[in-house]
Parts: sequence; structure tokens; C-alpha cells
Amino acid sequence: MSSAFKRGIERLGQRTGELLGIDTGRQIEVSEEFKDLLFETDHRHSATENVHAALLLYSNQLLKKKDASDHTKLKLYLLENLGSSMVRLGVGLPKDSPYGRAMRELGQAEERMSEQQVEFVNAAKEGWVPSLQRSLDDFKEYVALQKKLETRRGEYDSRLVKFQRARKDNMAVEDDLRTAQIRYEDAYDDLAKRMLEMQDNETECLREAFNFYQAQLAYHQNCVKDLNSLSAVFDECLKAKRAPAAERHPLGRALDSRRAALTIKTGDTPTSARFPISFGKTASTTSLSRMASQSTPLKHLRNGSQQPSEISIEVGASTPDADAGPVPQVLRANSDNDNDTALPDKRQVPTVSARRHVPAPPTPARGQRRVLRKAIYKFHADELGELALEKGDIVVVTETIQNKWLKGKLVYSAVSEKNEAQTGVEGLFPEEYTEPCSESDLKSLQAADKSGAPQRSASITSAPATAATKTAKTCACGCSDFVPNKFKEDRCSKCFHDH
Repeated sequence: MSSAFKRGIERLGQRTGELLGIDTGRQIEVSEEFKDLLFETDHRHSATENVHAALLLYSNQLLKKKDASDHTKLKLYLLENLGSSMVRLGVGLPKDSPYGRAMRELGQAEERMSEQQVEFVNAAKEGWVPSLQRSLDDFKEYVALQKKLETRRGEYDSRLVKFQRARKDNMAVEDDLRTAQIRYEDAYDDLAKRMLEMQDNETECLREAFNFYQAQLAYHQNCVKDLNSLSAVFDECLKAKRAPAAERHPLGRALDSRRAALTIKTGDTPTSARFPISFGKTASTTSLSRMASQSTPLKHLRNGSQQPSEISIEVGASTPDADAGPVPQVLRANSDNDNDTALPDKRQVPTVSARRHVPAPPTPARGQRRVLRKAIYKFHADELGELALEKGDIVVVTETIQNKWLKGKLVYSAVSEKNEAQTGVEGLFPEEYTEPCSESDLKSLQAADKSGAPQRSASITSAPATAATKTAKTCACGCSDFVPNKFKEDRCSKCFHDH
């Protein structure tokens, strides 16, 4: 126990001296060849770790699955996901579509390359990756032997220094030195032997690297083969002549037939016309038949003369589109003897194109009804922005303010002197000083002004003066110009309050 403790103390002192740069008297040195081999092995160790980590990263990245782009919650390889998306696009397009065919072929090639990629990566993980892992395990043993050599060399140095410092021959010190030397040489030989064996293991590593190369080469060759097979497909698709969609698609043909049906031909003269809006076959046929049975002629001037000619209408003729209902066809004008011979001047009467149903005119939009208020009390404008009112003034409300205040514009003034000057003035006024008013009342007052009615400031002058003097009262609203109503004696003709 004491000897082990002493060796530990000696090793600690030696290591401390090395760190502090103090010469402890180390005299054991290795050869340059051993140092070169040691340096080479250390480089081989660190580089092998890097290659192993890079190969694992590469293989794991290629084998990583992601969520499918079609939101099917499937896990697919990246190349497989790309190929399946292309195939799905091509299958959804028409069979005669060159683009659809190219997408199907390219997508299938991408899926095959994805399968070959998985096989290649699995081969690499089963071949070269285990070989590199075995090499790393060997390096672990090499690192252990290297630490063992450093430890025994330190012991050997300390024993050698102790032996050299001894003043006289000491058999115990000499035996310890000899034992430390043997232990150091054994560790040295084991480490050198292991480094040489690791160099011989290059053959196995080389073979596994060659297998990886062959697997990768086969993978890329298969990919090139699959891609080269698409060259002819793309050439055919690019050179394919395809009719326009309007010609090959049923909807395009239907549109062409509808456009052709919009032209009515009479003889050699094409006349553009529109089909009338069909509201049912039975109703349309009945109305046109009634018109034909009544024999109501369409008269116009014939050949520039004053003699009118008649144009008959034939109903129930066949139409280009069966769903459009019967379409009236306009025939040429008949002469007075109702025969099919040509007109005397050898010229055909111009045809009359069918008129489509005239839609009803749009309903005019109603404007927003104005809100009118009539002043029942006199209001004095004490602050800026308020609107002064006289009894009988009519205001159109433009905005509702809080606390029962309104904002409006004066449209009618009961006082004739300010009727023209104050009309159109805008301001605030209290809602309690006014009452609702209708448009008819406003129009009647304006009409009375235009007709020259008596001035409103004089009120109703037709009442006898004696009656006004006899019934002089004070209005409840505070005014002193009470004028009795001719029809109701207890009401004022100005503010219509009960007095």
C-alpha cells in the first residue's frame, strides 16, 4: 500500500513538473519512427471518426421520411413523395394529354429511383458502416494502450531519477528500476504491435469502401438508365399534335353549335339574330300560333313605293338547339296573289330578324326619405354653431346628437323677412323645441308663398280685430302674440297649443 502511494506521489510530481515546464530529469525517449507511427495512427483515428459520422448523416438523411404533400398523413421518402405527386397529376389529366403522359412516366421513374436509393443506402449501412465501427473499436484499444504506455514511462522515469540520485548502491531501488523498465517496454511493444496491426486492417476497410463505391455506382447507373428511357417519351410528347380544346372537348363543340345557331340564313343572305328567351315550349308555340292564325301582316313599303306589302311569319320550324324551344323563322314577303313566284322587280324583300324579349326596365332606387322637424317654440342661438329658430320654421335633420340635440339645415322660414337669407343655414337645435313634420306640409307652405298668400308675420288677418282684442291671451310657450283659430277658439293659429 505504501509503495503504491509513493508511486502515485512520484507520478503527480512528475506530471506537475511537466505542466510547469520544470525539468524533472526525464531521460526515456522514443524513436522518431515510433513518433511518426503514433502521429499517423492518431490522424487515422480522428479521420475515421469523421467519415463514420458523415456516412451516418448521409444515410439517415436519405432514409428520412416526411409527411406526404397531399395531406394523407403518410410518411414517404422525399424522392418517393415527388414521384407520387407527379403520377397523381398525370393520372388526373386526359389520356390523350401529352403533359399528363410525361408526368406519369417521370413520376414512375422518380419512384423507381427512390426504391433504388433505399437499397443503396441499406447496403451502405450494412457494409461500410459496420466496418468503420469495428475500426473505431480498435482505436479504443489503441487509446487504452497509449495511456498505459504514458503511465509506465512516467514510472520508469521516476525510478531512473531515484536510482541516479542514490548515493550508494541500493538493491531495492535497482530492483524497482528494473521492474519499471520491463513494464514500460512491454507497454511499448504492445502499442507498436497494435499500430502495425491497424495498418494491416486497411485491406478490410478498402474492400468495404469498394463495395460502397459499387453500390453507389449501380444506383446512379440505374438512375441514368431510367432517366434515359424518358428521352423518347418527352420527344413524342413534345412533337405530339393535339387539336385545340375548343375542337376536341364536347363543351367546345356545344359552344360552336350555339354560335352557329345564332345565325339565321334566308337563301344566300345570312342574317344575325338572337333567339328569344324561351319561357316554355307550350306557351311560346301557342302565342306564336295565335299570331299566325290571326294573319296579322307586317306592313312596310315595297320597292320604295307607297303600296305596302305583307310579311307572313311561319311558326314551329325546327331549331338548331332542341332545348331552346321553337324559334320563328322569317320568310320572304308574299305578293298579293299569295304565290311563291318572285316579285315583279326580281328583288327579294329584306328579311326581318327575330326580336328577343324586351326585359322590364329596372325599378328606380328610392332616395332616402328626409326627416323634417317644425319649430313649435322660438329658440335663441346663444353659442357658436347653434341654429336660431322661429315658430313655424322647418328644418331637415342631417345628424342626431346626444342629449336630445339635433343637427339640421333650415329649409323653410316662417318669417318672411329672413326667408331668403336664412334658408340653407345649418346648425344645432334642441329636439324638444320641434315636432315632426311631413313633406306635404312643407310643399303646401312653399306653394302658398309662391301663390302670394298673406305674410306669415301678420298671422291670420281675416279674423275680426275686435275678436282678437277681446280674446287676447298669453301663449303657454311664453309668446304674447296669441291669435285665436277660426275653427277652434281654444287653440292658437300659430303654435296650435291649448290656451
